[in-house]
Amino acid sequence: MQNMKSFKTGLLVSLLFAALPQVSTGAEPTRITVTIDRGRDLGQSFGSLFEATSDNASLVLGAGFQNGYNTRYRADRHAVQFFIRPASGKRELKTEELPRSNNELTGSYLFGRDGLVYSAYGGTKTWDSRSRAWRVSGTAHETMRVGNGTLTFVGSKVTFDGRTILDSPGEGSYQLFFYAHGHLCFYHVTRRGKPYRHYVSDEDGFSRLYACPWTPKQPRVDLSAAVTLRLPVVGETTFAWGQLGRQIVTGSNIGGFYVFEGGAWRTVREPTLGRSYQLYSTLAFHDRLLMGQYPTGRVFEYDGKKISDQDGWPPVLSGVSRSAREAQTTVIYGGDLFVGVWPWAEVWRYNPDSRRWAFMSRMFKHPVLSDKITHPYEVENKDHPVQNLWGQRVTSLVPNGADLFISTSSKGVDKWLPEKFPFLAPEKWKSYGKVYRATMPGHLAAPAKWTDGLTTIEFIIRGTEITIQQDGKRLATTTLTGSLADQLGKVKGLGNVKWGDGIYGRFGGVSIRGKIQR
Repeated sequence: MQNMKSFKTGLLVSLLFAALPQVSTGAEPTRITVTIDRGRDLGQSFGSLFEATSDNASLVLGAGFQNGYNTRYRADRHAVQFFIRPASGKRELKTEELPRSNNELTGSYLFGRDGLVYSAYGGTKTWDSRSRAWRVSGTAHETMRVGNGTLTFVGSKVTFDGRTILDSPGEGSYQLFFYAHGHLCFYHVTRRGKPYRHYVSDEDGFSRLYACPWTPKQPRVDLSAAVTLRLPVVGETTFAWGQLGRQIVTGSNIGGFYVFEGGAWRTVREPTLGRSYQLYSTLAFHDRLLMGQYPTGRVFEYDGKKISDQDGWPPVLSGVSRSAREAQTTVIYGGDLFVGVWPWAEVWRYNPDSRRWAFMSRMFKHPVLSDKITHPYEVENKDHPVQNLWGQRVTSLVPNGADLFISTSSKGVDKWLPEKFPFLAPEKWKSYGKVYRATMPGHLAAPAKWTDGLTTIEFIIRGTEITIQQDGKRLATTTLTGSLADQLGKVKGLGNVKWGDGIYGRFGGVSIRGKIQR
């Protein structure tokens, strides 16, 4: 055992070697124990807890808190994830179709909170795995846990534990809230019913970015203390926020990219009217931020200073057009990177060890793939003002327990109108708005309890069973199957153990120490 001294966020941690006995017998469990102090919860990302490699280099084990945002829904910051992944990159994924979360709409969007999976359209619902049904949720709005309290974003208003901390503006609307590093951030937009255009004056309309200092101890948000940035284009808003280290970032729907750091906003990329450039997702990946982009369909990389296109991240499915592609969803599941891509609903997976992409699934069975068109059904839909309406989205990738929940949609989430789209009647339209539960051995996630000060999280391996515990209380358990279970049985030790560093980014708390024991 080797304990590490407390370290501030962003400090490089040392390597540790620890013996791990044979785990295939199941006689004695192996415990990977991490004791952390997350500090005050100010909306920050907590990052990685550890990462290690098996003695035979066949497996990588790790754990941490995901830092992600997918098209207006932030990943659950308090959900701790544990993974065991094969370094070869070979994985087995099984997909099960679940009941629709709504019966009239052509799309579904999901998000996870506190161990539950929510469906956001057609009335907020939660998935009940026991009854295999969607149940009406107690909340109709997006929420975010801060410590033991709950922020709720209600249109242009924000509440914390039921009390209003920010009222709606006198004109325009507050849009797309994001709380990180003690600042409540949002867009204030007043379009005055006109198209996107360059800013002239407030009387003509405006878009502004706000970063308002706020902590749960404050009764209200003080707008007079806000740091604001007037944006170049009236109507600018966002599809995705993100954070990298101490930076809060946002990409606008007009191509602007803005960073809040050190108490000030700065512009990394100017917006571009008349040319598409949108970022639909963000995901911390080691020391970088990956961002799903349109129209390339690739994940771009942000290193804290510049944005770089990642050629081939992911590849293009054989037989489809390379134009007008959109990487809408990104997530870490089982220690691998997953990306969902429009307009053919492709799901791709990247293994960091083999550095290879694998095509996992197309989430629709129709129409037949073609590179002669850009979007599905654009010929049949040529007379509609939105010709690409029936492009196919992967709207959500939500890890929960041992599973990954996946949802689909058309370009918009609309009520089905059979008389307008006979080419999708009577049943084809129902592929839009489906929800799937995918399972790949080697992943387990659970909501962690908030504690002020130290808390101990254990990752326990007993034979093929893996368990997460916090302060002695079990949070979640699953059983490994297939080839991964066989590989785990051959492991005798772990090397290159890194505490506070890994695929989820650097640990974002105050202190961390770890040990591995039998």
